[in-house]
Amino acid sequence: MKLSLAIQPFAAAFILAAAVSLSADVIRYQAAPGSKIKLDGTSTVHDWTVESGTIGGYIEFQSDVPLDPSLSKTEVNVTPKVEVIVRVSSLKSGKSLMDDIMHDNLKMQDHPLIKYSLKEMKPKEHKAGEPFQFDTKGDLTVAGITKPIDMVVTLTPMEGNKLKATGSKEVKMTDFGIKPPSPTGLGFLVKTADEVKVTFEWVTARKDIKKTASTN
Repeated sequence: MKLSLAIQPFAAAFILAAAVSLSADVIRYQAAPGSKIKLDGTSTVHDWTVESGTIGGYIEFQSDVPLDPSLSKTEVNVTPKVEVIVRVSSLKSGKSLMDDIMHDNLKMQDHPLIKYSLKEMKPKEHKAGEPFQFDTKGDLTVAGITKPIDMVVTLTPMEGNKLKATGSKEVKMTDFGIKPPSPTGLGFLVKTADEVKVTFEWVTARKDIKKTASTN
């Protein structure tokens, strides 16, 4: 009986710790106005740019994740869930003919969304007072084909409980089964380079905190 009484406090502590680990606060940042994604490429005629001012999706952090620029790298423990979407129809060049060719090559009718999903995020060396930079790995889906992609992403806290993610990456159209456009009927030959530089500024705003089952 004495042994049983001695064990009880430890058992209670274990049960309490287990209960705490079963749930955790999740902070969700939802896509907000002020975002921009830009695609830059070249052709035998001229350089070209298409843009969209709308980036959808969300970021979810565990509540104990600090993103205070005054902190050091060792104080950052980020394990976010990130899903990003861009509507192909929102990408515009300002020229209707080019937009039609681009949307057709991106197979917009069958695959209206460009999607990105984060798989891994590791903090880079960081100095106090500077925005946080991360080495990231994720999956990018374009025209129905998904490919792994790695890039450096900067996260910057903003006023009004907002968070801005910025980055850039060069990709190849052919990696996603897209043949670089070579439009005919213009009276001269146009060839588009395979490489496209993608640059983004994604603004998100904190929306809610919820309870979710822990993955630990």
